[in-house]
Order: sequence, then C-alpha cells, then structure tokens
Amino acid sequence: MHSDRKKKKECLPRYLASGANYVSLTVAGDSGGLVASAIHYIAGERKFITETMADSCILVASYDDLDRARREGKLAVGFHFQGCNPMHGGLAEEPGDTNLVQLYYDLGIKQALLAHNRRNISADGCHEDSDAGLSTFGQKLVKEMSRVGMILDCTHTGERSTMEAMEIYDQPVIFSHSNPKAIFDHPRNITDTQIKACAATGGVVGACGWGPIVNANNDASPEAVMKHIEYLVDLVGPDHVGIGLDYVYQPELTTQRMQRQPEYYAPTKDMKSFGYDVPLMAFMPPEDLPKLTELMVRRGYPDEAISGILGSNFRRVAKQVWK
Repeated sequence: MHSDRKKKKECLPRYLASGANYVSLTVAGDSGGLVASAIHYIAGERKFITETMADSCILVASYDDLDRARREGKLAVGFHFQGCNPMHGGLAEEPGDTNLVQLYYDLGIKQALLAHNRRNISADGCHEDSDAGLSTFGQKLVKEMSRVGMILDCTHTGERSTMEAMEIYDQPVIFSHSNPKAIFDHPRNITDTQIKACAATGGVVGACGWGPIVNANNDASPEAVMKHIEYLVDLVGPDHVGIGLDYVYQPELTTQRMQRQPEYYAPTKDMKSFGYDVPLMAFMPPEDLPKLTELMVRRGYPDEAISGILGSNFRRVAKQVWK
C-alpha cells in the first residue's frame, strides 16, 4: 500500500473516534500535475475508501450519504481540490474549458479552492501582492461550479478574487479553513469584509487549527483556536462558523516539503515572516475536538450553536449546494 494511504488508514478512524462524521481529503490542486495525474490519484483514493476502508468509511456521492454514514456509525469521506489547476486541460488551444467540473464532481470532488496561495489560471492566491482578482476563466469556472453543485471554497485565495467569486457564485460559499485577520494578521487569514460577505451568502467560515495561522507562536491548542471561533461568532453569529482543522497525517513531511518547495507556498523572501520556517508546524489533531466542545460549553454557547459549529452549519451548505 502507498505509504500515504498507510498513514491515512491509521488516521481516518481517529476522526470517527473523536466524534466527527465527515472529512474531506485533498486529492489534487495547484502543486501537482493537471488532468491526468488528478484523475489517476482520484481513482486510487476512490478505491482506497470504497474497498480498503469500507468497514469504517463511506465515499460521499450525495447529501443522503452523510445521513447513511451517521446511521451506520461510519465516517463520510469527500474529496476536494486545493487550487483549480486540474480544472483546465492545459492545452494551449483550449485554456478555458470548464467541462471537467462536472466530471470531477461525479468522481467525488464536492468542493474546490480557486487557488492555493499563489496565482493560477483562475485567480490570485492569498500570497500574491498584486491581488489581481479572477481571470476570465476563473469567472467561467465559478459559474460552472455553481451550476454543477460543487461548493466554492475561498480559502487560500486572494481577497479580491474571493470577493469577485462571491458575487458570481449564486449559492452559499465557504472558507473551509481560514482564521480572522483581526485575531492574527497573517496573509492566509481573512478580513472582516470577507467574513461578512461569506455569511451574507449563507456560508460558513471554518476556524483553522494549523499553527502558523493561529498565532505567532505556532500554537494549535484548542484554547488558541477557540479565540478565533469566539471572534467569528461575535462578528457574524454561530450559524456561519465551523471548524476546519487542516490536519495532515505526517506533519513532519509537510514541514519538509515547505522547506524543499517554498515557492509553492509563498514568495521565498517571506517564508520566515509568515511563520513557515519553523522546525515542525503544529496542527490541532482530531482528538482535540472534544476539548473544543468543552470550551464552547464553558462559554455558555447553546447546544444548537455548538452543534452548528461542530458540523451542522457545513451540512446545511452541503444540502443547499450539492446536486
């Protein structure tokens, strides 16, 4: 078995044991190849979830699978792209083909980020100083995602691109793993304007448990993440807040990759100031979800609000968007 899948096999049951009932896996994005490599990897992940993990996981094809997974005591698993480079064919004569969106959706890609930190064919990432907004292809892509029922995820994407995308996409939008800049001013985090615009679509912002964007101390503790949740709740209300851990199976490999390929994550000159040069990046693990629940209880959050933040708000978006 692929080493990544060995770790995945060990990790996915940890979410279930911690009370989670849905997780979305990155299967491709801006860092890898284009169509061929994306489809090849998706095929492997589909087989892994439906065969190797069949006793504990269900691959999500529709909203009803979320309910089925809960009834059967299994973890519902969806796929997403971290950046939309796989959405175009890479052919010089056909740079703006959006026909792949429906294919990817049918293969299990239920949400997609427009960009991952850097500029791509669709949009500017959050680490681009130009903040140039959506390309013509990006505008077409957003419209097609809305038509197909693929959730638009504005995480990692430049502010202007996200604001333009939220104007075009006619359904609820998410920032699956982003924190408010008002708590920690980091380029990966988002402004109050973005947060309010997301809420206005009926969408959700998922507070992120990745240390470098939680605070300057690379602290991914539940207490540190809770500060972001509190701010979001105060700003837009609990119905528009969720949790996006951004957890990885092997944190040390992620750290090594950022050191080996810094240009994929941010301008090399900015790696230190962005907190991307730490020896080992901290991630809030799924085992800390119950602790986060306890913190919300202690702060007097109503049961309905806690349930929403822990996942019901994202479920609401899925029910509205998925087709």
